[in-house]
Amino acid sequence: MRKELKLASAVLVLAAFSSQVGASDYFAGKTITVQVPSGSGGTYHVYCQLVQRNFGKFIPGGPKTLIQNMPGSGGAKSAGFMANVAPKNGTVVAMIAPGAITTPMVRKVPFNARKFNWLGAPAARSAGIFYWHTHGITKLSQIQEKETTIASTGFASNGSIFPRLINSTLGTKMKIIYGYKGGGRLNVSVEKGETMGRSNFLSGFTGVRPDWLPKKLIIPVLMYGPRSNHPSAKGVPHLDDLLKPGSMNKKMYDVLNMNLKVGQAFYVPPGTPKKVVKILRKAFTTMLFDKSFIADIKKRRVEHSPVTAAQINKLIKAGFDAATPEVIQEMKNRVGFKKRSKKS
Repeated sequence: MRKELKLASAVLVLAAFSSQVGASDYFAGKTITVQVPSGSGGTYHVYCQLVQRNFGKFIPGGPKTLIQNMPGSGGAKSAGFMANVAPKNGTVVAMIAPGAITTPMVRKVPFNARKFNWLGAPAARSAGIFYWHTHGITKLSQIQEKETTIASTGFASNGSIFPRLINSTLGTKMKIIYGYKGGGRLNVSVEKGETMGRSNFLSGFTGVRPDWLPKKLIIPVLMYGPRSNHPSAKGVPHLDDLLKPGSMNKKMYDVLNMNLKVGQAFYVPPGTPKKVVKILRKAFTTMLFDKSFIADIKKRRVEHSPVTAAQINKLIKAGFDAATPEVIQEMKNRVGFKKRSKKS
């Protein structure tokens, strides 16, 4: 019965599409919801807000746009919604939470990122491990010698996957505290001393806490992902340089790093008609390189390092191709299934 309902729904979408999509006003009178895979207060919300406020201007028919937050499980809740519940007609667009793309490799989740219809990403960002200045942690060796606490949203998030990987490959002793609802709440946790630090993007601070890095209120001890020329990253060790080429540690990093190379990527559900995807993808690509959109990004103090849909598909394919059974088993054993510590 459920399969029949899904089939009927798909037929209705295709029927509606075939009667309208030939016209340039397919989206006229419609509203597009841009879904944030986290709570508010962080730069995931900033990027989604930037897209929500600009995207409609580049879509034929000029649809209205709304923004919606769906936090949970480090972005896996949003991705599961998009795969199984969201309408397949182009009216709901979501941003993937970096980390969620590779989660299906090590855990059973109700989505497959390879089936999403990618539109593009405004940025692929440099990330790292940061500690609040009052704890006196300024070097990687210090977190290898003693246990520290790291705030995180959920198990599938970039902010917990990479600390787990770093614990496994470099012998650090980061205890991950799960359950915070978005970047804003993570920052409050660190600032108030609930936890000692967090994994974050450099622009995760410049976008919402612009004084933290220049005033050295938050200190980076290790960087990973795309490299950055930001002054705060100068002299900070990079994970890519600490792992032996060809080693299992490096192979795991290369697979997981695909999440960060893909970046703050937006997509529509599998099953969305190809011509609708084409309309949205063209509009999104135009927006990415539009001067007014770039100006808005600069005003919000976040990165603009766009990744096109074609590049995203290539990166995801390469990442999954590199995830051999041997590598996946190692990720499951060493990164994928650690017992969680929940915040009190």
